[in-house]
Amino acid sequence: MKRFFCLAITGLLVTTIITGCGWRLRGTGTVENVSSVHISSQGRFGSFYEALSRSLQASDIEVVENATDAQYNIVILDQKYSRRTASVSVTVRVSEYQLTEEVTIMILASDGRPLLQRTTLSTDRFFDFDENDVQSKEDEANLLRREMQSDLIRQIISRLDAVANRSTTSPPNAPEG
Repeated sequence: MKRFFCLAITGLLVTTIITGCGWRLRGTGTVENVSSVHISSQGRFGSFYEALSRSLQASDIEVVENATDAQYNIVILDQKYSRRTASVSVTVRVSEYQLTEEVTIMILASDGRPLLQRTTLSTDRFFDFDENDVQSKEDEANLLRREMQSDLIRQIISRLDAVANRSTTSPPNAPEG
């Protein structure tokens, strides 16, 4: 009984310390002051668009079809993926690749006013390549690409949160910075 009591107190103390310092799991933050968003993208039915839409909905943000019905409009201007050789072996064969994923966005207010100018977000990963195991390395590259897209989505949502908080704390008729 004493051991259980000590374990419970220790668990409560650790939980209090962790939550008190502001630590939280990545991706579990809430986006304040945003109720609805429209996503403008050429690749409307692509995996990136779908993942962004799901992430916004998971943050309790409604993704609407019409830009005029949305509080904010995320405009995806460009999305690029590249894969380049990062290093070669002594036998002049690829031993490592660098994967880069980029997305260029703008965030507009409901009236079309730009709140975040054209911004390019990027992330990259390196992975070892083994020509004797091409299929599993391609699977690994696809997994890394999905992780990179998730990272870019977190960056977009973070920018949206910053824009929303900036626009709500700005005095009326003040120029946006």
